Amino acid sequence: MPQSLHEIPSIFYNSETGAPIERCKVCDAYLLSEVDYIIEKALVNYPSAGTTDLIWEFAICMDCMDTVMSEYSKESHQAMNEFFMDNMNLARQYMLAGNSNFDPEEWLKECIITGKTQDQCSQYQLCLQCTGELAVFERTPFMISDEAMDVVTQLLSNSTIDAMNKFRDQHFPPPEDLSPLLRDRDFVLI
Repeated sequence: MPQSLHEIPSIFYNSETGAPIERCKVCDAYLLSEVDYIIEKALVNYPSAGTTDLIWEFAICMDCMDTVMSEYSKESHQAMNEFFMDNMNLARQYMLAGNSNFDPEEWLKECIITGKTQDQCSQYQLCLQCTGELAVFERTPFMISDEAMDVVTQLLSNSTIDAMNKFRDQHFPPPEDLSPLLRDRDFVLI
């Protein structure tokens, strides 16, 4: 399927500024030129309050993503690749693109693995590939549910989980007084 470039959906904007994320979280490279990069966000649902809160958000250039992922074990790479290839509902993405439907709500309304909707998830992650100021509507954007992330976590080696948690600790350190409370769940970079 040919990729289709469109304006970055506002759901992927910087939550503090309300503007596109401009810098790579790792190397601080300016992203809104001809740079390929990924934006990831993690959110938590509070159904009783009818609200969703951001856990973290970042953009990472492909060079830095490659460097981070080079720390993953070969077994984890293979397991993740096989899991996503076997379980991603790319047919839905292709149908949306084929119908020229580039409404991000449609692309993100259900998990690309489980089909769970955002409101059925206690947590979920959003992912978008970009090039400069434009979003690449092809395999992304997509939403991945807490259930699917739990499966991915079970596929990973301890060394890969350590590498992901190291990324979290370097780039998203919690306040010192909350640190012990926020380390129960492993960080998963998709």
